[in-house]
Amino acid sequence: MPVAKGLTEFGRFLDTLEGGPVSPVYFLYGGEDFLAEEATGAIVRAALRGLEREFNLDLFRVGDADIREILAIASSFPMMADRRVVVLRDIEKLTARDLEPLVSYLGAPSPSTTLIVVGGKLDMRKKPYLDLKRRWPSVECKTPYENELPGWVEGRVRKAGRRISADASRLLVAYVGASLRGLQSELDKLFTYMGDKESISVDDVGSVVGFSREFSVFELQRAIGSRDRRRAAEILERMLEMGQSVPFILVMLTSYFNSLWKAETLRRRGLSQSDMASELQMSPYRVRELAAALKQFSLEEIEQAFCLLAAADLEVKTTSAGPRQVMHPLLARLLSNTNQGVFSL
Repeated sequence: MPVAKGLTEFGRFLDTLEGGPVSPVYFLYGGEDFLAEEATGAIVRAALRGLEREFNLDLFRVGDADIREILAIASSFPMMADRRVVVLRDIEKLTARDLEPLVSYLGAPSPSTTLIVVGGKLDMRKKPYLDLKRRWPSVECKTPYENELPGWVEGRVRKAGRRISADASRLLVAYVGASLRGLQSELDKLFTYMGDKESISVDDVGSVVGFSREFSVFELQRAIGSRDRRRAAEILERMLEMGQSVPFILVMLTSYFNSLWKAETLRRRGLSQSDMASELQMSPYRVRELAAALKQFSLEEIEQAFCLLAAADLEVKTTSAGPRQVMHPLLARLLSNTNQGVFSL
């Protein structure tokens, strides 16, 4: 039977539920509750329509009732519908004795019932988990890898009928982290904030998700753009005091210099600020800020900044240097008129 792993395969698993035959058993396992809940909801919607759920959907966690009572309900006929759905969560809490009747049921499940078996972190080498995975449609609901998250965010936004820039999705992930539930919560806030506007920008994410305006990464970008060393150092120090992660700051500064590089490229092509705003999918106000910063930074300095940021990122990941030991020297180099000390990887 098909087994799905990773966010891409998880999405494919959900796609198979649309219009296809419904299996009498599904197996969901792994530590990411958000994905398990989403898969459960998709299976329920595929198996039952509207009011059918009132009489034919039963939700249990191990310990809510005796396992034999739960399986008796799974074996009963649906009411005024073609199918019944029974969800059994937390199967990792079943004792060896309670697993026996479950294994027996799985050997000959009711054809008019869909049993959704949900477990957390399981030893997949053991029965009945291995048999479940081999015999029935299964999906691993595990915490995603970091590089999967921006694409996941963009997919959620597309499903909502909107668009989000790559930089904005990376910003959201950098701020929220690997919590899918947290990311979805912030997306819901963004959708409310956006109103009828379809495209979500970096500025929108910063307005809804960012730290206090006075000491936010966007204010740090502005201070760097104006080469205000004292203000930039003050904002950076306050951000570090508030616990802002160094990787997040590095991501956002890299995004900022990337925007500067793109803006300079467009300026050299002769585009007006209005056309640049359209090309970059930014507000005119943001483009004016970039144009002002380009008076402070040459193209060579912008390109050198990428080397500095990459080196700082490597230092964070491979040495024991503290946040201040990395970030304040980096800031000094970024704002040095001569950029002395620039080095490449």
